[in-house]
Parts: sequence; structure tokens; C-alpha cells
Amino acid sequence: MAEMVVSMARSMLGGAISKAASAAAAELSLVMGVQKDIWFIKDELKTMQAFLGGAEATKNRDMLLKVWAEQVRDLSYNIEDCLDEFMVHVRSQSLRKRLMKLKDRRRIAIQIRNLKTRVEEVSSRNARYNLIKIEASMTSDKEVSCIEDVRNHSASNTDEAELVGFRKPREELIKLMDVNTRDGDAKVICVVGMGGLGKTTLARKNLRKQLLGGDSLKNLLKELEGKVVQAKDLAEYLNKEIKDKRYLIILDDLWTIDIWRWIKDIVFPNSNKKGSRIIVTTRDVGLAKECTIESLVYHLKTLEVVEATNLLLKKSRKIYEDMDKDENFKSIVEKLVKKCGCLPLAILAIGGILATKKIVEWEHVYNQLPSELESNPSLEAMKMMVTLSFSVN
Repeated sequence: MAEMVVSMARSMLGGAISKAASAAAAELSLVMGVQKDIWFIKDELKTMQAFLGGAEATKNRDMLLKVWAEQVRDLSYNIEDCLDEFMVHVRSQSLRKRLMKLKDRRRIAIQIRNLKTRVEEVSSRNARYNLIKIEASMTSDKEVSCIEDVRNHSASNTDEAELVGFRKPREELIKLMDVNTRDGDAKVICVVGMGGLGKTTLARKNLRKQLLGGDSLKNLLKELEGKVVQAKDLAEYLNKEIKDKRYLIILDDLWTIDIWRWIKDIVFPNSNKKGSRIIVTTRDVGLAKECTIESLVYHLKTLEVVEATNLLLKKSRKIYEDMDKDENFKSIVEKLVKKCGCLPLAILAIGGILATKKIVEWEHVYNQLPSELESNPSLEAMKMMVTLSFSVN
């Protein structure tokens, strides 16, 4: 009986891990401030899965283990239910609908944080009662590798905003924004480029860290939790809050000019003459030119080959000396950079995988990359890339 429960729990974890990976990759998780919590849940679940695999391999099953496995199984059900609802919100394309669901977002964010606490409790219970003992001599290389993969993946999740490739664009964009000007109408700056270039990272992480001080819009939105039921109410509230303040607002991944006009007309006060800045990121050059004048459109480009190589090496925790010592390693690095099209997002995703792999395994990872990524870095190819970063074993 215990054997069946352990097997079922391990199987259930696979689905929960997959959904956690998709949820963590969703931009909405960053907006809601739960991305790190979801990453933590995913990594802890992978560790649990590895331990349960070890328990099956060593025939180490008893009543305490059965109870713990049941808790893991039930936790997996709850995580899947919560993340299913979260992904419904992710797939909502209507800005109005997104603005009207602040109360739902808060509720889901609380659920995710509560699940994180439960994951911590279940994980610590295993350590506290020493439920699973895996003798070194009885543990297969694959099981050890699986556990190490989880630990290394967490260690390699460095802040991509601090990595190479963003310094020059950040400096150029700050210069374009002319942040020292503290009067006049709000200035709109558009960052335009294909998916995977790092527009969101540049705007949200780099610029916000460099420029923001004082009140955060997030703090303003907290005051609305449970109160706003109409997008119009939110727009009026924001207009009132920022009309006498110098503000920096980032509109990420704008798709249509109609949405821009709606936001611009309703939210941004015409009377504000404090030199505020609005940053818009988009993939549509035409839309960018509709939002602002040509001189304020910043075209984000792919990384230079040297920058892309630096980024891949740093993310995978390797150095140039490794390439100098090993021609085969140098060759696979060059092929990976080329296959990724020098796109930061693709390189970061693959670098995270490679940090957990031996160099002899890099060719296997390369062979699994979507072939169309290099010649046509479409959204679907990028999705395949991100999905791969969570599925390669």
C-alpha cells in the first residue's frame, strides 16, 4: 500500500512541477509579485520528487513515509488547482478585464504564498523525521544527478538584470529619457524589438532600480484591493493620485494602439507639467511611432556575439578559459549562441539548463533546441525554448 501511495505522489508531482514552471514563466507572476514564490514551489517539488524516487529505488517504505507521501500528493492537487486558475488570468488578453480583476489577483497571490508555506512545512517534515534515508551505495547516479540539478538550478538563478548585455542599452535609454528635466509635459519613450530581446528586463528591472524612489504604484494599488470593480474607477483613482506628482510608468508589451489611446486619455492627467516619463515596450514599430515621436523610439537589438557568449558562460557558470582549454567545448558554445540567435531570453533559459549539466551533455541540449529559433525567433519558438528549460533531464 505504501508503495502505491509513494508512486502516485511522485506521479502527481510531475504535473504540478510542469504547471509551476509555466506559471513562473508568465509575466503576470512578476506583476503580482509571486514569481519567486512559484520558483521556490517548483524547486521544492522537484526535490520531493527526487527523494520519492530514491525511496522507491531503495525500498525504503514505512507508515511514516506513506503519510508524508499522501501529504505531498494532496499538496500537488492543491497546487495544480491554484495554478490552473492563475493561468486563466494569464491567458486573458483584455486589458480592461485584467484591470478589473485586482481582487482576484490578490486572492490568488495569497493562495500561492500559503501554498509556499505548506511546501516548506511538508519539506521540513521529511528532514525532521528523517523519513527517507538513501544510502550512498544504493543511490543511482541518476537520482544523485536529479537532486543536484535542483540545487544547481536554484544557485544559477542570478538576476539577469545584472548580467552582461544590458549596460549599454540601459545607459542609452536613460540618456534618451533625459531624467534630469523636471518640468514640462510627460515624455513617452518606446522600447521596440522582437520577443526575447529583454525589453521587459531592461524596462522593469534596470530602469526601475536606477530611477525609482518614493512611492511605488504597487503601494497605491494595495489601497484599492477589494474596492475596485470597474476599470473606470481604477483609471480615475490613478489619475487623481499622479496628477500632482512626477511619475515613471512602464506599460509593458503593448499590442494595440486602441489600448494605448484608452490608457493615455483616461489615466494620464494633461495638467501635469512635472517632467514625468512613460515607457512603453512593444514589438510593433508602427505602434511605437504612434505613441511618440521617432526620436524617442529606442530600437533594442540582439546581443553582439561576444556579449551573447559572455552571457551564456556567466549563466552556465563557465569561463573563457574553459573554451581555450577545450576545442569541443568552444565549438558547442559557439553553436549554442548561434542557435539562440543572440537573444538574451533564449540564452538565459538555456544557460540555466547548462549550469546543471556536464559539458559532455551540452550537445544533447543543443540538439533539442527548436530549429526555427535561429532563423525565425517567433513567439512559438521562444515558448518552446522556455518550456525546454524546465523539461530537459
